[in-house]
Amino acid sequence: MTVVNLVGATESRPADETMVDRARVGEAVDAPREAAGLRERGRCGGAPSRLASLARRRREQLLYLVVGAWNTLFGYGVWALFEHLLHSHLHYLVIVVLSWPFSVGNAYIGYRTFVFRSKGRVLRELPRFSLVYVVTLLCGLVALPILLHTLPFSIYAIQAGFTAAVVVLSYLGHKFFSFRQTVKRTEAVKRTAQRVDTSCDGQAPRPGLSRKGA
Repeated sequence: MTVVNLVGATESRPADETMVDRARVGEAVDAPREAAGLRERGRCGGAPSRLASLARRRREQLLYLVVGAWNTLFGYGVWALFEHLLHSHLHYLVIVVLSWPFSVGNAYIGYRTFVFRSKGRVLRELPRFSLVYVVTLLCGLVALPILLHTLPFSIYAIQAGFTAAVVVLSYLGHKFFSFRQTVKRTEAVKRTAQRVDTSCDGQAPRPGLSRKGA
């Protein structure tokens, strides 16, 4: 009799309890999908996400401008200090040459660490990096006397403008010569990230989401 009652109780289980159990199972299955959807919408939705995506793609250029601004201030400050202290003893072109190693060393540390994030050997990169600035140094030694005689500005104003111009012009030299190997690896990563970002706007399908047999 007890067995019959137990079987009957099992078979006569209310339908609403069964539906509740099924709903719980459905929620457990759908929860990871909803969480993934929220992450996807958070990554791909709205102007802030697009701005963040643009900032990631242009990280190198933005950081180069920031570090370049610091290098400009540092290099100009070192030169101005030497010029102020030594102008009565040394020719101004000699002072430019003396301040040059300090500027190059500071620039190399900043660009290697923050902009290109290079892990290459210093003994290989530093000579290539310095060669870019040797070119700009020679251009400065030639252009500075000409600019001093042709422009109605002091040597401090002319050197400030030339130092800022060097930051902009040296970007290509560092990108394609000084840190060339590091840049190649970074560009490969950026291309992969861009393919993922464009899928948010429907411009490119994400891998693994296309229908089989399509």
